[in-house]
Amino acid sequence: MRITALLPLSGVIFVVLTVIGLAVVGSSPSPDAAADDVVSFYRDNENRARTGIWFFAFAMPFLPLFASSLAGHQRSKEQDSRAVWRRLLLIGAAIMSATLGGAIIAQLALADSGTESRIAPEVMQTLNVIAGYVVYALLPATGTMMLGAAGWLLGRERVLGWLGWAALVLGIGLFVPFFGVLAFILSLLWIIVASITLFRARPPGHMPASAA
Repeated sequence: MRITALLPLSGVIFVVLTVIGLAVVGSSPSPDAAADDVVSFYRDNENRARTGIWFFAFAMPFLPLFASSLAGHQRSKEQDSRAVWRRLLLIGAAIMSATLGGAIIAQLALADSGTESRIAPEVMQTLNVIAGYVVYALLPATGTMMLGAAGWLLGRERVLGWLGWAALVLGIGLFVPFFGVLAFILSLLWIIVASITLFRARPPGHMPASAA
């Protein structure tokens, strides 16, 4: 089996690593936490924070790989008519990855600050606010990717068509206040389903060659 045949499963790897990272990091101080509370938390939980950051960092490249695999599915047949949606899908995935990168930087700075007494508590408090609110940048980025996926998949064969409708609903939901976080969680599940669907729909030429 060619390595390219496994690319659709990049979405599954991305979600698994992201969920593990969230589980390892666990709860963190709220954005309005006092400076002393932020310092105390990251001083006591430095190793946990660093471990979670590594999982997030490893997850980052798998999202654009999944988006590229999805954008390349059946591209030759309808490249011109759906090009704008394919680009929106890829742009959304790129923005989403960049936003995750910003969250990683903020968390890494907080983990380092927990052991660096020369860094002012007020600076750590500011970093904690940035880390706490990065999700609000992640939601529209994910919504952009999902809307691009919807436009790319709608009108295709049955399973992919249903995935397109689901992506459309979730993409809109990610821009709706008070529903965005739930839509984000459901979008992660959508990525898993889409990954498996694309993997099962790979061309016969990607199957292992039978022995002579």
